[in-house]
Amino acid sequence: MIPRLTFPALFLCLATPLAAQLSNVPAWEAQKAPAGSPFPCAMTLRANNASYIRSVTLVRPEPITTADELTGINPHLSRLLPGFTRLLNTAEVSSRYSELYERKLQGIRRGELLTSHNYFDCQTVLRLRYPSTSRRVLLLQADMDVVTDGSDPLRASTLADYDLARSSDWYLPETSYSWARGSSPKQNPFLQYYPEALTKLQELRTQLVSEAERDGGVVWREMLKTCDAQIHRLRMRGMGRGTRTGLGTRRYLLATRDPFVVLPAPWVNQKAEWSPRIGDYAAVIYKDRIYPAILGDSGPSNKVGEASLLLARQLNPRADGKTRAVSDLAVTYLFFPRSSGPRGEPDLTAWRESVRNLLDQIGGIGDGTSLHDWSTPAP
Repeated sequence: MIPRLTFPALFLCLATPLAAQLSNVPAWEAQKAPAGSPFPCAMTLRANNASYIRSVTLVRPEPITTADELTGINPHLSRLLPGFTRLLNTAEVSSRYSELYERKLQGIRRGELLTSHNYFDCQTVLRLRYPSTSRRVLLLQADMDVVTDGSDPLRASTLADYDLARSSDWYLPETSYSWARGSSPKQNPFLQYYPEALTKLQELRTQLVSEAERDGGVVWREMLKTCDAQIHRLRMRGMGRGTRTGLGTRRYLLATRDPFVVLPAPWVNQKAEWSPRIGDYAAVIYKDRIYPAILGDSGPSNKVGEASLLLARQLNPRADGKTRAVSDLAVTYLFFPRSSGPRGEPDLTAWRESVRNLLDQIGGIGDGTSLHDWSTPAP
């Protein structure tokens, strides 16, 4: 039986993602107000701010738990990792799985809208321990969306260096993984960009206010709303004190150059022994390839399956800030809790060797299998 998540009636506006879901609902029913209800007619229902939706039931998928189920998704897993079946014999479903779907429910209840793709983005979350070494692994089976975040003035000093990254609507100049900038005279270009952009938007707003006062039509009122929304976005993303301090004193990963993956913020840096920490190593498996990476950032609490643009383009050369790398739940992420090395400028060769050593602790990699070498140029 498929578990269902049910919550009381609430108001939901018919935006596109929700409308797509409503069109797939198998049964609809309009009921009369219950007998004896103090608010039986439309006037009193409206006066008491009653919802016209009595209840909403959401489907929560069951997590898969076995090696057979995972190799059914990717038949290469057992060949790539000879110890995979033995590792999966220890599998326990992590509480993170149910927490993820509970947070999705809470977000929808607040009015956040999810597509079917973003709701059903997690196939399983498993806690694993390799029997002979006791090495802990957190396994996530999901899709792969693209993260373009990060900035580093020593490796990318001009705003033009970030043109590709900033094509994403969600770009941020910071990542959770960072290290001290040191004494370099190079400044983060976003320290100048954000104040200049804010000044231009405020000047534009003055013009829009003047036009709205002159012309009572809807066009300038809507343009003013858009301008105010972008001013708010700019202040939230680049003008906060913490962000400005970080941009002035820290260096961050670059999604275009560094292989990193993202987990929901509540999963990261917790005391639980299976909780990965920022900087912990990870192995990302897709089809017949294994890619070394680190946990470089934390993201929204109700979303999984995200990787940096560099990593995403190895799986799908067309991936960018607007195009996900993998839509199917076909990517296996192996996180190694408590495995991080010292923070500093990424050393992709050292990261690769660290991931290889960790894979050796869970049975190693199979004959004829190679761990991706980031120093090799992409084809």
